[in-house]
Amino acid sequence: MKPKMKILGLIPARGGSKGIPKKNLKQLNGVPLIKHSIVQGLKSELLHTVLVSTDSEEIAQVSRESGAEVPFIRPQALAADNSPTIDTVVHALDYYSQLGQFFDAVCLLQPTVPFRNHKETDSA
Repeated sequence: MKPKMKILGLIPARGGSKGIPKKNLKQLNGVPLIKHSIVQGLKSELLHTVLVSTDSEEIAQVSRESGAEVPFIRPQALAADNSPTIDTVVHALDYYSQLGQFFDAVCLLQPTVPFRNHKETDSA
């Protein structure tokens, strides 16, 4: 049962990575890195929505297949190496507010933290 407080689980996943190209799609234990965060986000009892914000069609496809919402492709201006994460958060909240949907809080689920589990997320 989801709680009354609406919490957006936001996974920011850029397609560009200078250190490890296509990092968020690399396999970890036979599963794309991004999918680990999606699966744990979906298992959370406190997250109302699990959204992947990405500038990559390939990451978007894998994310949708994994059960996350990906209702838009993030603008390139918000996906540069030096783009602040808060701008991605604001972009996502603006998107939902235009639909008349509002959240009480945002929980960032970085895709580069694949070993977090849903209980840890709910505890936070």
